[in-house]
Amino acid sequence: MGTKIFLTIITGLNLLFYSEFQQKDAFDTLSAHFKSSGSKEIAAYFSPLIEMNILSDENEYSKAQAELILRDFFLRNKPVSVKIIHRLSSNPNFRFAVLSYQTDKDRFRVSVSMSREGERFLIKVIRIEYDKE
Repeated sequence: MGTKIFLTIITGLNLLFYSEFQQKDAFDTLSAHFKSSGSKEIAAYFSPLIEMNILSDENEYSKAQAELILRDFFLRNKPVSVKIIHRLSSNPNFRFAVLSYQTDKDRFRVSVSMSREGERFLIKVIRIEYDKE
């Protein structure tokens, strides 16, 4: 009886840590795509409809339209550095991260909200604004 409980606890902890590790990889991967201006790679994480707010221009777009808008932002704002400054992954159906996106002229704050759709987390909202700090 004690062995079953021990194995159940170990299995539960492994699933918890594996799930946390997987999501960190998703945000780390997204951060790398932002640094390389990979709009196509980021769009692979988009839900079919995505809300985008880029420098106060807010609307809901299809996945293809959102990718073009993000590509245009990258063309005008080449990144020098990108780093994750906040990450929320405690909710089993929602993930959130804030990135610091630095160009040679400006610094932006990028917020990414993801929701579970089936077995995957997809980006539902991206907000890009000037960093006020």
